[in-house]
Amino acid sequence: MKVFQVGNAIILPHVRHVTSKGRNSSMMFHSEVERIGGRYLTLGCDKMDDSGFCLGHKMSRDEFLEKYCKELETEMTGVSV
Repeated sequence: MKVFQVGNAIILPHVRHVTSKGRNSSMMFHSEVERIGGRYLTLGCDKMDDSGFCLGHKMSRDEFLEKYCKELETEMTGVSV
């Protein structure tokens, strides 16, 4: 599984973590989406908007790395946008 880092974001195929300035500084978003009859459903998420996309979950960068990147052998690759 490849892991990418774009700026302050860590991107995996099924989740991404975004760190920004402000009160809600660290958020994790589920990325796997399935389309069912014109509506979307984010897989593995229990917090979706009316369209079916993940609204985000408060999670620190350290928690994200521990939960989703702990078993990865691949080093994070920098990608310029």
